[in-house]
Amino acid sequence: MKAGSLRSWATLCVGILAAIWANVSFAQEEVKVGVLLPYTGVLQIQAQDNTRGFELYLKQVGGRAGGRRVVLIKEDDEANPSVGLNKLRKLIERDRVDLLFGPVHSGVALAIRDTIHANKVPWVISQAPVREFTAPHPLASPYIFRINETFDQANVTMGRWLYRNTPHRRLIVLAADFEAGHQAIDGFKATFQELGGRIVKEIYPPLNTADYAPYLAQIDPSQADAVYSWVAGADAVRLVKQFSEYGLKNRIPLYGYATLTDDVILPAIGDAALNVITIGLYTSQLNNPNNAKFVKDYEAVHGILPSRYSETGYTGAQLIVQAINSLKGDLRNKERILSALKEAAGQIRSPRGVVQFDKYNQVIPTMYITKTERKGGRLVNSVMDTIPNVTQESTWGWWMKGASK
Repeated sequence: MKAGSLRSWATLCVGILAAIWANVSFAQEEVKVGVLLPYTGVLQIQAQDNTRGFELYLKQVGGRAGGRRVVLIKEDDEANPSVGLNKLRKLIERDRVDLLFGPVHSGVALAIRDTIHANKVPWVISQAPVREFTAPHPLASPYIFRINETFDQANVTMGRWLYRNTPHRRLIVLAADFEAGHQAIDGFKATFQELGGRIVKEIYPPLNTADYAPYLAQIDPSQADAVYSWVAGADAVRLVKQFSEYGLKNRIPLYGYATLTDDVILPAIGDAALNVITIGLYTSQLNNPNNAKFVKDYEAVHGILPSRYSETGYTGAQLIVQAINSLKGDLRNKERILSALKEAAGQIRSPRGVVQFDKYNQVIPTMYITKTERKGGRLVNSVMDTIPNVTQESTWGWWMKGASK
């Protein structure tokens, strides 16, 4: 063999070996998933259950995806936008995470969006229902995949349902005084009023309110037919209990978003939660084989029913693991990761049922109207009504101002 041929052959061999070594190298590396959640503060229940659901599925698949070990790097955003942004920068710059899961706090999500987009980090949002993230809006990003409903998909839908299915025409609204509370109530009000209902009073206690008495004192049952509320976590426990203790429970009905009586907080609320009607995309009482297995497995580990946060944690883990599996662990191409996440939705067996994304990577949920009841000695959220395929287009018209529906 001539010298030139030998050199070409050697170069080819070196190239092949380098390619093999590169593939072996990334296959031996860990997949790093950043988890940004409020592990302390008023929303720590959500963080706890998001993580429990995620870790349950990860354990069921042996902690691996695409032939690689999956490692969760958890950071506490404290439900504080500036803290969340600092923690995200640490996850990206120091930990060099491959994907991000979380947050639940809408303010944190808004604070980290630009950094996520600039660094092209695939981002699976577990809650944080900020409507602009998955719509024709400058905040939309191809790196965002949200598995929770938007504020409008839930609250606009509930505004319609309440008007059409109850005699209530005069409502008081009460919500936590931050981005989530205001966006939820804005959507609810727009639809309820459009159909002919009236909002007679708006009450906005601050996040992490210990005593709701001054706010409950503003509720006059003679002036309204019902109360609609958006609060979450420890605030929801305090509000529902104090609503009953203040003597309002038997005088005016209470409705709300699913966070008001989520499964995980029902034991802490007690009978004060009975007959409260809410809307959400998941309850432990869903009747399908995937959910039955999920509830059984979750209870076996934690001794309690899974919450909506447990389910989004579990479904988020399913989505991420399936995407990594389809890529055989090769996460070097960001565009391929995005395509894999989109395709994974139709391939997983989520407790909620079918998972599908729209063109903006927003989940198209079935929404459930639930009522808190006592079954088998414990409080649960039983399904009263089912509203399938609630698209963004069917709920965003009130703020899109001329966008196609």
